[in-house]
Amino acid sequence: MKNALHAVLFAALVAPFAAFAHHPAADIVDADIYEMIDENVSTTPHADLIFTDMGR
Repeated sequence: MKNALHAVLFAALVAPFAAFAHHPAADIVDADIYEMIDENVSTTPHADLIFTDMGR
């Protein structure tokens, strides 16, 4: 039981950092990369997604 409690506490402490790790890559990569992504995604339902506020 003590090991399970330690595992839960560790997961609760580490989990929020994973959420902060996912951030928009604006101005980090070349425009060619964004063009390639748009081309690959254009035929999928994901092409309609717009990330303007990233959850704010």
